[in-house]
Amino acid sequence: MTEMKNNKPVKSRTASRDVRRKQLIMAAIDSISKRGFTGTTLKLVTSGAKLSQGIVNYHFESKETLYVETLGFLVNEHYDLWFESMNAARPDPADQLAAIIEANFHKRVCSPKKLAVWFAFWGQVKYRPNYLKIHNKRDKSRFVELTRLCGEIINERPYENLEAGQIARTLEALIDGLWLDMMLYPSACKLKENRNDCFNLLAKFFPKHFEYSSIAKSDSHRRIVR
Repeated sequence: MTEMKNNKPVKSRTASRDVRRKQLIMAAIDSISKRGFTGTTLKLVTSGAKLSQGIVNYHFESKETLYVETLGFLVNEHYDLWFESMNAARPDPADQLAAIIEANFHKRVCSPKKLAVWFAFWGQVKYRPNYLKIHNKRDKSRFVELTRLCGEIINERPYENLEAGQIARTLEALIDGLWLDMMLYPSACKLKENRNDCFNLLAKFFPKHFEYSSIAKSDSHRRIVR
């Protein structure tokens, strides 16, 4: 009789490994947001994940490996959100640019916990240059797309004496600065207001495409001039 092969246990073990790794990464995010790098230990991470302490050594070679994977998770989460949002928007540069702005202030990536961890990693790049490499691998893609979309908007109406790369850099600097404000002053800084600041910047550069507003509107697409 031919022996029947069953791959379900293998798939189950693979899924289980992925689930455990995700649990540990999320626990690391939680611990770093509360205690920083120096206060985070593998014992605290496994306790937060509700797993035995030995299991972290099975999934990650060291605490540094766990940190690298955690940063990679944050970077990919951010990239996937803005890139998918851009592609899901209407095939119009203003709509796609608005989608990227929206994604950068989405609660999934722009929560107090995630912001604390982002800045904890950024604070380490001088001493751990591999963190910067991990971050820049995806972040450069955002700059490329922002530059492309700004360039298309400039040529669409058109606008004179504007340089797409310069506007993209200004927009990225504003987003990063607003993220810092939300981390430092969580009670004073609001997602909608900070997002509104980005749209007001776009309205200054591209008044034929975006409307200026002193009120943070819930629907960013109302800011787009049709």
